[in-house]
Amino acid sequence: MSAPVEHSARTRAIIIAVTLVVGIAILCVPLIAALRDDSADDVGAPTSSVEDGTPSAPADDGPIEVANEVRCPEGAGAGASEGEGEVTVSPEAELKDVHLPCLTEGGTGSAGSAGASQTSLAERLAGKPAVVNVWAWWCAPCREELPVVQQLAEQNPEWNVVGVHLDAKGQAGADMLRDLEVDKLPSFQDSNHTFDSAANLPKVVPLTVVYNPDGTRAHLYAQTFHSAEEMEKAVQEVL
Repeated sequence: MSAPVEHSARTRAIIIAVTLVVGIAILCVPLIAALRDDSADDVGAPTSSVEDGTPSAPADDGPIEVANEVRCPEGAGAGASEGEGEVTVSPEAELKDVHLPCLTEGGTGSAGSAGASQTSLAERLAGKPAVVNVWAWWCAPCREELPVVQQLAEQNPEWNVVGVHLDAKGQAGADMLRDLEVDKLPSFQDSNHTFDSAANLPKVVPLTVVYNPDGTRAHLYAQTFHSAEEMEKAVQEVL
């Protein structure tokens, strides 16, 4: 009788061991799923989204080296010929308190206000309809769109077409313009998210904001334009 008893005890031990293994495996499933979800979030996060206003790396210090210096607009008052009056900026202009250095003039890459113009962005863009393209050096859709924005500027000199580089690493932005041969498009440098905060923009790039000559907003396009013709039509529809 000892053999059957021993066999029965061994069977019970095996069953208990298997039960424990299965139980532990079941308990581990939620943990494994959570880890996989976190990993997927990191991999699938869109490179065009702006997560917050804190740069992930220190801002550049000192002047930015540009391959081709392009001056940013100075405003209707500075460029007006004799007999022309200055254009009044509307009190509702959302950029009336925004002061940024000009990236394409080699403005400072500092995250602070050093190098920023004493003239507000609203004043610098006043007098003409303005098309402001917001971009960043790490944004893949921006790489596609920036040559389109430059072509739009060349085809429409009656508009102020400019960029705003929305990242603390200004030199990386200047290098991207050089690599893309976008060497005729004036762009401002925004290291502190001043522009998008003042305009209450969504946290994504690229963005295109169209302004009336008095600085009031005409429209916001949260999309990527694939041709100058497409972009021109969109701007004309809201002016």
